[in-house]
Amino acid sequence: MIAPSFSWKVYNRHLRDISLQSGERAQKEKIALLNSVPDFHIGTAKEILIYHDTLLLMFAWPENKELGELAKKALNELINFLKKIIPLDKVLETNLSLSGISGTEITGRFSYSITRWLVNEFGASIKLHSSEAEPETVKLFFRQMISSVEYEIISSKELTLIQRIRKLKGESPLTGIKWLINLFETSLLPYPAKEFLFNELKIFVTWKLDQPVLNRSFIRIPVDKIFYHQKLNKTPDFEKILTSKLPAPKRLTPAEQQHLVHVAKATLVFIHRETDPFTFASPEAMDLFELERGFQVGLYTLKPEQRLSIESYIGYLVFKNGIPVSYGGGWIFGERCQFGINILEPFRGGESAYIFSQLIRLYYQYFGAKRFVVKPYQFGKNNKEALQAGAFWFYYKQGFRPENEHIHKMAAAEWEKKKADKQYRSSVELLKKFTHSNLVLLLSKNPVPHFDASKISLGVTDFINKKFSGNRALAMAEAEKKIKKEFPVGKLSGWTVPERKILQQWCLLIRATLSVHNWSHKEKKQFISLLKSKGDTHERNFIRLLQKHRRFWKDLEKQFN
Repeated sequence: MIAPSFSWKVYNRHLRDISLQSGERAQKEKIALLNSVPDFHIGTAKEILIYHDTLLLMFAWPENKELGELAKKALNELINFLKKIIPLDKVLETNLSLSGISGTEITGRFSYSITRWLVNEFGASIKLHSSEAEPETVKLFFRQMISSVEYEIISSKELTLIQRIRKLKGESPLTGIKWLINLFETSLLPYPAKEFLFNELKIFVTWKLDQPVLNRSFIRIPVDKIFYHQKLNKTPDFEKILTSKLPAPKRLTPAEQQHLVHVAKATLVFIHRETDPFTFASPEAMDLFELERGFQVGLYTLKPEQRLSIESYIGYLVFKNGIPVSYGGGWIFGERCQFGINILEPFRGGESAYIFSQLIRLYYQYFGAKRFVVKPYQFGKNNKEALQAGAFWFYYKQGFRPENEHIHKMAAAEWEKKKADKQYRSSVELLKKFTHSNLVLLLSKNPVPHFDASKISLGVTDFINKKFSGNRALAMAEAEKKIKKEFPVGKLSGWTVPERKILQQWCLLIRATLSVHNWSHKEKKQFISLLKSKGDTHERNFIRLLQKHRRFWKDLEKQFN
């Protein structure tokens, strides 16, 4: 330990500034700093958190084995200190709550699916914290979930959710949240109704992060070899990365697949977020790619019953030396992929451009995406942080350009100013103007489709309103009848539930947008096969088959050109 008078603030700033620098001098400074940590007792919660996150960064991006081991050792010492002091220091405990650090607690409001996962996986570590539902809402909820013969205990008095649960569960040894989740699980209500009702209860749960792995300090996946950096790759050769042959996905055991799903869900719980490919991930469909420079990318596919009807939403989690550093996903329809990326906060300022290049490579080669689209929110629309960071130029440097021609020219002129003067900074007002257009990256001459899948959805709605006066039941019945007559569907008894659901949804799309009476029998047969494939374990097969059905795209482009 160094002298107590040494400022934690100064120490943290110095360590963070030098953490990703390379060279002999930087190495010596980092070693000296990690061997002379200020006394934890005089650090505030904010300073401890900054130190914790800098150690994670250094552990993910070690310059050599010695520095990697020192960062690991320092992190373990910090966690051991916190385990001893937190039970004695309620102020520190409160200020570190929501941090995700090992041994702390995190309280939040999550979906029914994630709450059920937390309760079933972590048992007593999950407690019912509170509910913001009004007593009348609580009464109405239990009327839906419990037999009316218990009317008195369901309806008497104005009780909160927690008070009502105590009355209903009686002497049950189950915790309040476990009892409630069991009630949901045994209900015959369809899943969407369960999610709706759970959301109406406005439940907050507390997770005590006492597991050895699933906390933000130690969450990771096993890796065969640690990659050590002589220098960060902050200006990657995009073309070279894009065309480098992609390795085959790693063979995974069921246990490894399940662990990847747990890691993804927990990673977002720690930052109070959810994304459907993680929340509804299918472990059996997990793919893991081991890429260059110590990066791994896990691909997450939704369970068949949760998939989008038109697009295929494939999520990803990027690992650096086994540590989660970035997440996001792509909404794929044909060769078009609406793409989003999020670098987890402790790891910003590292190799973000390199990560992005590898992800584009992955979605391009593995899924056949050739038109990448970034929506305005990603670079500033209603997103102050992205505006201030100049996120627009991050995408611009990777080859993305505004779809709107006028904004395209404005951006090109501004880029020339930036090239001429390295100190030049675009105004926030100008960057806001750029958010009036999507950004697009084209990897082939004319990838299909050129429009968003939402345009098809609106076209179907317009068709129902015009042809059936808004009567959706009639429109669906007529569409199903016509498609079963036109296409070699066969007996539906041989179709799985997800396959039947997809057929039903696509009947309207086919009826509203395609001229199938001109299709050959072979084209119709191929189309039915690809529709069924959307219910497969892996959605990639559907993505690839749909891309190859040229007659479908010819009709669709004609309809929405």
